[in-house]
Amino acid sequence: MMCQDDIQVTASGSASTSASIPESIEIKKPNSTTEVEQQQLPNLTESQLTPLKRSWVWTHFVKNSDGRTVTCNAIKPDGLTCEVLDSKEHLLQFHLEPTDCSNPDLSLYLVTSSERLSPDLNFLDVVRSAIEGGVTVVQLREKMLSTHECLERALCLRKLCQHPVKLIINDHVDIAMACCADGVHLGQDDMPIEIARKLLGPKAIIGITVNTIEEAVRAAEKGANYLGIGTCWPTDSKEVTDRKLLGPRGIKAIRDELLRLGHRILIVAIGGINKSNLARTLYGCVPDHVHVNKVVNPVVGVAVISAIMSSPTPKQAAGELRQIISSFAESLSTVQELPSSQTFMNDLIIHAYEKHRRTDSPRLIHHITNTVVQNDCANLTLALGCSPLMSSNIGELDELLEAQRGCLVFNIGTIDDNQVEAMKFAGQRANLLGKPIVFDPVGVSASQLRKRAANELLNCVQMSVIKGNQSEIATLAQVQNDLQACGVDSKGSLTDPGKVVKSLARRERCVVAMTGEVDWVSDGTNVIKLDNGIQMLSCITGSGCMIGSAIGSFVSSIPQANRLTTRKGLPTLVDHELLIATLVGISSLNVSAEIFQEKTIINNGIPGPNTLKTGLIDEIYHLTTPKLLNKIKIMKITD
Repeated sequence: MMCQDDIQVTASGSASTSASIPESIEIKKPNSTTEVEQQQLPNLTESQLTPLKRSWVWTHFVKNSDGRTVTCNAIKPDGLTCEVLDSKEHLLQFHLEPTDCSNPDLSLYLVTSSERLSPDLNFLDVVRSAIEGGVTVVQLREKMLSTHECLERALCLRKLCQHPVKLIINDHVDIAMACCADGVHLGQDDMPIEIARKLLGPKAIIGITVNTIEEAVRAAEKGANYLGIGTCWPTDSKEVTDRKLLGPRGIKAIRDELLRLGHRILIVAIGGINKSNLARTLYGCVPDHVHVNKVVNPVVGVAVISAIMSSPTPKQAAGELRQIISSFAESLSTVQELPSSQTFMNDLIIHAYEKHRRTDSPRLIHHITNTVVQNDCANLTLALGCSPLMSSNIGELDELLEAQRGCLVFNIGTIDDNQVEAMKFAGQRANLLGKPIVFDPVGVSASQLRKRAANELLNCVQMSVIKGNQSEIATLAQVQNDLQACGVDSKGSLTDPGKVVKSLARRERCVVAMTGEVDWVSDGTNVIKLDNGIQMLSCITGSGCMIGSAIGSFVSSIPQANRLTTRKGLPTLVDHELLIATLVGISSLNVSAEIFQEKTIINNGIPGPNTLKTGLIDEIYHLTTPKLLNKIKIMKITD
């Protein structure tokens, strides 16, 4: 591989630090045709050799006028390689072999983008700061620069990226060769892997972007060192179709299939990854059966662009990402369990309820929900001190999400294609903004259309809470059961509901709430049983949907970005606050129903569904912490 660096070697034997190593130097014809005149190559100082020794090994050969090759060990610097380019002109070419890159550290992979820089920051200063913050790989990806400009920038980056930080060039194999990069990253339409390998040599790092299992298997078989699998999350660095938006679940599916086929190749998650979704990305790519104490070939790296390049403090931004990555392995071997004591549970309930009620201004609970329950959910949201909004118009979603703090509530009860698209759009935007999302997969077990819609949403949107009845949760968890779905309602019961909610919570990396005669809630580590409510709630259309609104009202006070990135460690993807807020949301409605029924009986009344519907809103409005604690029946389930 030819290399340009800070040293120039000339035929006369002088050395200069002002230019570059030429592609060749001329060896003059010897006086004798039977012996090679051993001409001393220029003596280079240690400081001049250091940039070249850093990543490359040198050896060399010289050919005489008879065309015979002679090894000139006595005159070569350690490792310098030269070969004859032209036997008549006796031109020598430097060949530089890369160091062994069989197991590079790809954990925090920076992809450059000059157009995303803060106006007052310099490109090289940002990259330097990012490396100081913990970046392990720098990929030069500058779509707007000419080849000449890109080469100049690559040469500068080569100096910055000292061992063990690797320099990768996007697309341009020629620039990778010219600047002695550690490797190249290819797209599906770029140079074939086998040709790039022939040009760059066996030790160069070659990565490639893949989006399907077929592309991944083909790249692994062709000899790629790593796969950049994506797009993981929505990103504005390129247009991404729904087919290409994989989400963590899609990346995990490709990784699992590669393992099944025996391909143990390094994997980097790419696309839209930032501080607010990094933990979810890492957790979402972990195999379903792995939660604590063991990891089977997890994703080894994440690629970021704007999270660092657009930051006014790139070193700090890189450091925060590094902290999350460093905490990830530890988090899988650390179980964060809630204490079982009733006193401790009560304290958490009090904290969550009073924190919600103390809010200075009402939070916006944005519903994209079914048309049957909109009025009831809006009134319940108001009773809980929040501001309801019902809109699935894509034209205003972006503006609404950015303007208000709060929560999104998705409900597929009266689903149509436009509503699904609105949920995808709003959900992806909420993920970027760090807003929590409550997902109610109403009737998902009733039709294939609903199953497809739910899977599409879970593939491209990271939910905070999934709430459903037993049939709906069992369908999402893909467990065999004897439950029957009657429309959007559920009949029957699960043998081990705690195990089902815990399994789904681990897989989807969120809180899962399964409602019914008894409610079961899990964050993937803890399983909580709630035993409140009255039978007549099942006689009200949309009572379950109202629980989704209640959960949304309480979790709206927990911004996802803060919840996932400000803690020192990440023992679980979801913390106690989100779990407890979900419990309080469910209990607020069920306890209020119990209070209403008791009052009606005391007054010799006979409660009916319509009376309950009206009275329920009143009781929720007047619910206090003492009333909630006096009635709530909560139990932590231990294995």
